[in-house]
Amino acid sequence: MSVVEPPSPPRRVHPPIATVLVTLATAAGAAAQLSDPGLVDRFRRDYPALHDGEWWRWFTPLLVQPAGWGQIAFNIASLVVAGVIAERRFGTVRWLLLYLGAGLFGEGVVGERLDPHGAGNSIAVCGLVGGLAALLLLRPGEATRPHAFVVPYYTACVAGLGFGGTVGAFVAPTAVLVVLSILLRNRHYRGIAFGAAVVSLVTAGLLAARPDQHGIGLAVGAGLGLLLAATVRPGPRVAAPARTSSR
Repeated sequence: MSVVEPPSPPRRVHPPIATVLVTLATAAGAAAQLSDPGLVDRFRRDYPALHDGEWWRWFTPLLVQPAGWGQIAFNIASLVVAGVIAERRFGTVRWLLLYLGAGLFGEGVVGERLDPHGAGNSIAVCGLVGGLAALLLLRPGEATRPHAFVVPYYTACVAGLGFGGTVGAFVAPTAVLVVLSILLRNRHYRGIAFGAAVVSLVTAGLLAARPDQHGIGLAVGAGLGLLLAATVRPGPRVAAPARTSSR
């Protein structure tokens, strides 16, 4: 007779502490800048001021969004979605390494050359997505549908903006949304998850070569993700078909 092997017991899901705390800090920064518009100038990148002793400019650009409501809404929503998925897969400490690693590298190294007066936490979110892309590449059989979806979707958002401006930022993620909505209906989507990771990482590399801050953030996150993957406990293989045995 054929017996379906019982599924593995679910792993304990830890609360996304880092995601909640960083989201609250980012939302507080957004609220403060709306009530005091001059805060953006005091918190944004300003490398002469940084070198003159305003040390807080290493990290305060991650707390304000100079483009206003659109940037605030997109960056906080992206932080919540990608943050929860990344923290469940990597854990809180590795999450902080991905977020702060890409964020501080972008603010302290990349920003001075590419956008010396900008601000925003999107480059740190790119670190989370890049890390998820690396894990998706190495372990596609463990990817949940949200994991397999958010990596190419977010990559399409920032790549569309980088290559095609406002129009590209709308068209590219819309196309990805349509395609993945169809493909991820398949119950056995390990190959789709792996393909999504490959396309996302290649796109991130092309974007980084422009050079573009978001592409570099994705690349930094992917590199950190590859290094951290060996320390991440394997998750349940949700994309594999149920196994049967005969007696």
